[in-house]
Amino acid sequence: MDGTIQSVQVPPKFDPWTQPLNFTAPDGNGGWIMLQQDWHVLDAWRIYCFRVGISYGVGFGASLMLLMALLLLTKAEKRKSFIFLLNAVCLLFNCVRCLLFCTWFTGNFNNPYSVLSQTWTRITKDDFATYIAMSIVGILLLALIFVSLSLQVWVVCVTTPPLHRKIIMTVTTSVACVAFGFRVAAVYYNTKLTLAFQDGDSVASLTSNSYVIQVVTIWLYSSIFTFKLGHAILQRRQLNMPQFGPMQIVFIMGLQTMIVPAIFASLQFTNVLPEIVAHVLTVVCIFLPLSAMWAGVVNDQHLASRGPNSHQQLLNAEFCDASRLTTLSSRSNAYDKDKSRQMSV
Repeated sequence: MDGTIQSVQVPPKFDPWTQPLNFTAPDGNGGWIMLQQDWHVLDAWRIYCFRVGISYGVGFGASLMLLMALLLLTKAEKRKSFIFLLNAVCLLFNCVRCLLFCTWFTGNFNNPYSVLSQTWTRITKDDFATYIAMSIVGILLLALIFVSLSLQVWVVCVTTPPLHRKIIMTVTTSVACVAFGFRVAAVYYNTKLTLAFQDGDSVASLTSNSYVIQVVTIWLYSSIFTFKLGHAILQRRQLNMPQFGPMQIVFIMGLQTMIVPAIFASLQFTNVLPEIVAHVLTVVCIFLPLSAMWAGVVNDQHLASRGPNSHQQLLNAEFCDASRLTTLSSRSNAYDKDKSRQMSV
């Protein structure tokens, strides 16, 4: 290590791990001042950047892998469906979002000297462009997620009476629009303050409220999705149709693919895992294609059959070519069809 070594006098109980960090910064009037920061502040900032950066890197890799799997495993005739295109675009946008966040963590906005001294003289146009693109892609991704959630709720409510379906869609769409509006406002004001090199504490409450409403929206969609499928299973048992079939698989996958993102969305308010906020939209994007595949089966009439191997039939139909399938519709009698018509919720 180059430099001049100089002996210094320290207090008797001096702890080098807690010594203050001194550095010079401009005072804004052409002069210079000496600033002092605690080493714990620098260490906490360092660990936070590592954890959040790793989280966004994992989100990028997971989204990219699932996007490739979705493109390769989905049948050709289903690749033209709107819900497939929507979920594929969600995964693509999330890859871009995570990559932009990783770029931001290595830019001048996150430079140690800039953060500790609050000096932003070395911020370039590329740094501003990255921040603005990151905000815009995040808003577009949230809009795509809400549209995909609405579409899946519409699919699982296809057997619901028209009035009930309209009420459900009106409530969910209204809540989603409110959440999206709050998020757009929070991003707009935060971006405006950032471009002016001002602190975002003045809009902290707006940002917090936008996250709260976003969590409420995700929980609302998840509750409707799982309740509808669970109620349908109970009706099947009441109609003496207890066989393990596609409906049960849909319910199991619905619990996993809709409740888990809602739990992640709620965990972002805990101080134990501050980087969990990086996983909220990523987890929703990753689980959306899974729940969409199972939700789409609810409206697939030629797969709605009974039998001990119905779950195998469903899995084959989702990932294999239709010409290789052996449908079980011939095993269903007219009595079962009449009972299925009574399952409207």
